[in-house]
Amino acid sequence: MDEVLSELLEQEQKARDRYTELRAGAKSATERELIERIIAQKKFEIETLRLLSTGKVPNRFMGFGMIIDDEVNFREAPSPQALVRAQLSRGTPVIVTERRGNWVGIQLYDGKDGWVFRDYVRMSD
Repeated sequence: MDEVLSELLEQEQKARDRYTELRAGAKSATERELIERIIAQKKFEIETLRLLSTGKVPNRFMGFGMIIDDEVNFREAPSPQALVRAQLSRGTPVIVTERRGNWVGIQLYDGKDGWVFRDYVRMSD
């Protein structure tokens, strides 16, 4: 399975790069928008393949996201009083697994799960 995932990941990354080249030559806003939608889908496929290759697929999945602030507290539970497990840096990729009030449950690519305040995570398109 690892070999297949690696091969597919390489193919999807090349396809995304080619679509990016295609977007540069788009003749209209509509063409550009259509190609951008394909690129967004390729990005999702690439992230999914990366997740599958880790062997740490969460039980629940709402989408891929990214930490959008510096030094975000990664907590044990959805509460400002919960134990802080770590500090996450801007740009850290995450898997959003659930929402609870102002909190989102996330899993890191290493398999660790926890909670962050929802304003600090941006979901991918």
